[in-house]
Amino acid sequence: MAKCYFIAVIWLIAPLALSLPGDRDEPIEITADNAVINEKESRAEYSGTVVVSQGSMKLEGDVVNLKTDDVGEVEIFVSKGQPARFENLRSKTDSEPVRGRALTIYYSYDSDRVVLAGDAIITSEDSEFSGQEIIYNLDTGEITASGNQSRRVSMTMKPREK
Repeated sequence: MAKCYFIAVIWLIAPLALSLPGDRDEPIEITADNAVINEKESRAEYSGTVVVSQGSMKLEGDVVNLKTDDVGEVEIFVSKGQPARFENLRSKTDSEPVRGRALTIYYSYDSDRVVLAGDAIITSEDSEFSGQEIIYNLDTGEITASGNQSRRVSMTMKPREK
């Protein structure tokens, strides 16, 4: 059984390779209904159908907070929604991006880690992975999921079309 589970996870992780290399060279664009920016604390809060995009990466939520470092570079985005959403193309040849949704999504800009918390789901082409919390590393494509008694980790793989 453990071997089957390991193979299933590999099927999901294998297509989750790197994000597009040029994405980091693109500007970060944020649209929202409202914004409160506190330069002194290096924080901003955007609310009302917020969309953050950079290249193929997109983060959506009802409220998105961001924090910058001392030189004004983004450190982290925190998106909250019903649900918050995330998507990212792995390569230019992909027909569909990796998509994730959860109640809260933490995107650590420095480490390229996305943490989906609260009824988290990641979908990649023909696979869906869910749990209470999912950590997705954009650099390596590695996924770590955790669950609990009421919401166990689950994976669904659709057969490939012939």
